[in-house]
Order: sequence, then C-alpha cells, then structure tokens
Amino acid sequence: MKNKIILVLFLSLVIFYAILLIAQKEGYYQNRNEKAKVLTEKQIKEFEQDVKDGKSVDIRKYILYEDRDYSNNISHDIYSISLKLESIFDSGIKFIFNGVSKSVNDWCK
Repeated sequence: MKNKIILVLFLSLVIFYAILLIAQKEGYYQNRNEKAKVLTEKQIKEFEQDVKDGKSVDIRKYILYEDRDYSNNISHDIYSISLKLESIFDSGIKFIFNGVSKSVNDWCK
C-alpha cells in the first residue's frame, strides 16, 4: 500500500516536471514576457508623444494591466472546495507531525 502511494506521488511529480519543462521549452513564459515588454515599449512611446504634443498626461491611460474579475459560480465553488481540502490536509499534516514529535520526544527520554 505504501509503495503504491509513493509510486503515485513520484509519477505525479514527474508528470508535473515534464509539463513545466515542455512549457519552458516551447517558450510560453518567454513569449508572455515578450508581449508585456512590447506593450510597455508601446505605452512609453505613446507617453513620450503625448508629452511632446503637450497633452495632459494621466497615469491611468498608460497602465498595462487591468484587474479583471473572471470569477463565476464554478470558480467560487472550486475555491471553496480547495479551502476545505487545504484545511483537511493541514489537519492531517499537523496530526502526523505531532505524532512524530511525541514519538521522538518519548524515544529521547
């Protein structure tokens, strides 16, 4: 039973690593950062042109990223489920470490 759990955890980590490696090799993050850089350069040029033209300059006009709320009922439900799972895992980990701590303390006495 323990071997199956270890195998599943190990395979999960290998798959996760492979996904991250593929994303990095395909240039996903570099492409995303490059787009942000291009947009930033575009915004700087627009700002400089507005200053040259003597237009009023407002920082909100040049902000790159806007906060958008993409949440919906499904995302709220999944978030509440993840919070419940987090508390369950937190309780389990605390229980395990408390048990290990007591065992070590009893062994050291």
